[in-house]
Amino acid sequence: MSQALIDRYYRTLGKPCCAGCDHWRWYNAATGECVRSAPVSANERLSFLGMEGLTVSSRHFPAGHILTNRDYVCGEFVDSYDWNEEGEKV
Repeated sequence: MSQALIDRYYRTLGKPCCAGCDHWRWYNAATGECVRSAPVSANERLSFLGMEGLTVSSRHFPAGHILTNRDYVCGEFVDSYDWNEEGEKV
């Protein structure tokens, strides 16, 4: 997994989403955390992923920033990068 793959997904999608947001840090190809959000409990971190009925131990999954799917978008979206015509960061 690399930042280049996340960037390519964002540019291909062609609209604002977490994958293109300056506040988002990817964990894998589909999921990352929004560092713009305030830290929350482990259960709240997972709420945006649509998972239900999870029993999460704070020992294995601590509190932290909200986790989102790469295609999610909120009102805090920011993309401050300069992109060239090929869709690469300048």
